[in-house]
Amino acid sequence: MLFLFLCVKMLLSNVVNGQASLIQCLESHSLPTIVESSPNYLSATQDFNLRVKWKPLVLVTPSTAEEVSSAVQCANTHNVKVAARGGGHSYAGNGMGGADGSLVIDMKKFKTLRVDPDTHEAIIGAGNRLGNVATALYEHGERGLPHGTCPGVGFAGHALHGGYGHASRMWGTTLDNIISVEVVLADGRIVNASETEHPDLFWAIRGTGSSFGIVTNFHLKTHPAPANGVSFSIIFPEVNDTSTWKKVDLFLAIQDFAVTRAPPELSMRVWTYTDVFGLFGAYWGTQSDFFRAIDPLLMKLPQDSKLSFDEADWLTSLRNSYDGSALPQPEEYTLRETFLAKSLVSPHKLTAPALHSFFGYLSSPVARNAPTKWWVMLDLYGGAGSAISAFPSSWSSYAHRDALWTIQLYAYTDNHLPPFPDAAYPFMDVMLRSLTSAQNETAFGAYLNYIDPTIPPEKAYKLYYGDRLEKLREIKRRFDPEERFWHPQAINVGSRGV
Repeated sequence: MLFLFLCVKMLLSNVVNGQASLIQCLESHSLPTIVESSPNYLSATQDFNLRVKWKPLVLVTPSTAEEVSSAVQCANTHNVKVAARGGGHSYAGNGMGGADGSLVIDMKKFKTLRVDPDTHEAIIGAGNRLGNVATALYEHGERGLPHGTCPGVGFAGHALHGGYGHASRMWGTTLDNIISVEVVLADGRIVNASETEHPDLFWAIRGTGSSFGIVTNFHLKTHPAPANGVSFSIIFPEVNDTSTWKKVDLFLAIQDFAVTRAPPELSMRVWTYTDVFGLFGAYWGTQSDFFRAIDPLLMKLPQDSKLSFDEADWLTSLRNSYDGSALPQPEEYTLRETFLAKSLVSPHKLTAPALHSFFGYLSSPVARNAPTKWWVMLDLYGGAGSAISAFPSSWSSYAHRDALWTIQLYAYTDNHLPPFPDAAYPFMDVMLRSLTSAQNETAFGAYLNYIDPTIPPEKAYKLYYGDRLEKLREIKRRFDPEERFWHPQAINVGSRGV
């Protein structure tokens, strides 16, 4: 017993001494540190999803790429894993390391936002949020980018792993518009990566960026913001919790229109929870153009369908596509949720049997009496004229270029606070399988921006990275052989194997 006590004491002493040495290294580079004993530690390390809570060893907030490099080199010296926190919206808390004991580099001071008046190319710092980006781009020459609808999401993580929004079928994902990045590598080097400089690294970063480095600044192509946008919703009042067959018929009509007729200016999202079943989206053009585009679908929908729409300018339409709240967000972001999300990416049409199984489960007493509140969102990525699928598969490491639908399944607590009930985990697993098991001929993937930490790593690699895994590992071995940039589902060098 005495021997065991001495071993534990020695281990704790080594941890404390190691942390002290790391802090000394960081402070020698004038990097202020936040540790567990700091009075602001809890607030500084709180992420969007309160269901997950990791305890970083140290958190630093650099202001320059050189300071990021110094922090990474200190982590190398003391063999500590590194995580970059952009907006803190990671569903799995990977911005806090995805596990206890990481050095977290908070990028919130990287707020560069400017547009070249001649080329219209933008420089965007990694610490910006989507709402701030959208506002600034429009103010600098009425420019725009494709990106998500939630204004508080951090730009860096969103862009590095995909980035879908209501303009994506017209302009591609956010990562499709990246021209180059400034990135800090695992050995502390600061390099530019583009199609001509470190092209393999550039390929890898666009899709799996958090595994390969810390991007400090993005250089992106922007687009002229449309003068008009129409945000719309179509609610189907006769579709209630027991009318599975109606939901299936409606979805099949929407899907047929999406594949054959939906123009790239049109985004569509099927959204459902308990008694609500509707189609939401945006059209980038005038009201008359919108109706010409969507009339072939409206003719196939029930006459009592309730269509609401609002024509407005670009920024107002972006606000309307969220909840009407302000786009610019404060540096100290305080929105919180307690949730678990899962995702499916389907390269093919969803079949009638699979939809009957899926919507049947969502209409069942099990779902109506679920241990949490929930919703399901099915976003149209592909279809007629989609810019996402127009890019070649080899364009980047983003694995789901051929997606037709990307589906998010989301369960959350009623008051948005912990605890998250244990019974919700199997409920969500069965919800997902109710679709996939009825369409087992389709190789479904999963979307990294809806990351699910309950998936074992060996399965996650296949779902998120697909046939790109081995190439990504080879690049990882060259740029981060010690796996300094790590979270539980990150690209590894192969030592843990699949």
